[in-house]
Amino acid sequence: MGIPEPNWDAAEKMSELTSDDHTEVICNECEAAFPAYVYNSAGNCDVTLDDYPDTHVSADMAFFSPEEDEWLDKEVAADPHVIFMDSFRETGEILIAHGGEDGGQLINRMVFAQQVSALEAYLGDTLIKGVQAKPDALTRLVAADKDLNAEKFTLADIAGNPGLLGEKVAAYLRTILYHNLAKVDFLYRTALNVRVLGDKADNGLLLQAIKHRHDCVHRNGMDKDGNRLTVFTKAYVQRVADAMRILVDRIEAEVLGPPAF
Repeated sequence: MGIPEPNWDAAEKMSELTSDDHTEVICNECEAAFPAYVYNSAGNCDVTLDDYPDTHVSADMAFFSPEEDEWLDKEVAADPHVIFMDSFRETGEILIAHGGEDGGQLINRMVFAQQVSALEAYLGDTLIKGVQAKPDALTRLVAADKDLNAEKFTLADIAGNPGLLGEKVAAYLRTILYHNLAKVDFLYRTALNVRVLGDKADNGLLLQAIKHRHDCVHRNGMDKDGNRLTVFTKAYVQRVADAMRILVDRIEAEVLGPPAF
């Protein structure tokens, strides 16, 4: 089912991010197409079947991705480690000054979600920069990743753009969900011979933190059963932040290698 995209440039506030259009809903069982009307508003999709207006249609929040050319134009951060550390310090200061001891505090959850987002940004930008800087990393990644390996190019495509392979790989790496640490670990190991997942205890802490971040962002701090999560104490949020900093520092050292003398 196609969802009309809001006019992002025209909206001045979230309530104005609305759109509507006619679409088709495909039945999962019989694959029949049903004409429908969809109204999309800043986080909710209401769908009404033209011929069956009383039928309930379940629709998740609509997500929109830029065109591939827009992905290619996105610049990778010049120094992902510096950006991560700036976020680490700023969120830490906010947590100390405004965070509460109650594990259900909104400010604690906001700091926590930002910290995880900073980790994802670091992992994505560092991987792309590493692959772009090392031709052998690019080759290993293309050979080992089944999605990349399935890409097909004509000789004319390659002749017309010698940098085509690098551009396609960079665009692909920008589509990765960097909170999927198992996938990210595979990409880092394959391309850069660097582990993301390491010590079992740290793995458990970070993987659980990713799940909690999902509940923060998509369920407003509730679990899938509708229960308010109270894990986000100042101590827990800081503990996860410290574990992420240790991970980032280790990856940075391994990607850059030992200093030259």
